[in-house]
Amino acid sequence: MNRKILIVEDDKYIIEGVTELLFEEGYDVCSATTGMHALAEFERNSISLIIMDVNLGEDNGFELCTKIRKTSSVPILFLTAGNTEDEIVRGFKNGGDDYITKPFRTAELLVRIEALLRRSENHNKCLLLSGEICYRIDDNRVYHNGRDMLMSHNELAVIRTLMKKWPEIVNRSQLMKEIWGTDNIDICTLNVNINRVREKIGKYGNDDYIETVRGKGYRWTLPVQK
Repeated sequence: MNRKILIVEDDKYIIEGVTELLFEEGYDVCSATTGMHALAEFERNSISLIIMDVNLGEDNGFELCTKIRKTSSVPILFLTAGNTEDEIVRGFKNGGDDYITKPFRTAELLVRIEALLRRSENHNKCLLLSGEICYRIDDNRVYHNGRDMLMSHNELAVIRTLMKKWPEIVNRSQLMKEIWGTDNIDICTLNVNINRVREKIGKYGNDDYIETVRGKGYRWTLPVQK
């Protein structure tokens, strides 16, 4: 498995040291020294875990963590000199998964990284994530920012099929077979179910997750982490 770790740190010596350590353990590594640079690297690469400092020159690691959490559940480990209780609590409240203070022991850092990756990989086998939507395969439920959206069986089938097929277009016949087991269904019945899903998502401020592709079918619009 290709595991790529993003180091967000403004101290080049720490970047060099941690990068060398992770390379020796078989990880791919990229780095960034500012929040803007980190977001660009995150969008450009498939990142398995982020190691993040809090003080990034003019940028703030807590704020960067919050931004990333709006679209991703990637594990974030704070590695920083800030060791007060308030700072540690803030790190977790802003979406961090773990917190190590400098100076740090390399063996402990490696153990924490491996634990976070293992937990994330096991968890993500049961999830489809897209924007603020989380589809839990294990309990067949859809959540918006942690709140159960209370979808019907048919509505769940619509979301599950479109998310699993992303970025492909799903034609109406395929969608009917996934929902009812047959494509011998009135098109109006399918449209009603699609519209209900859109309405429920729209109650949370965004109804743009499902796109109608004229003459072809439907497509989930936002990237899906599978």
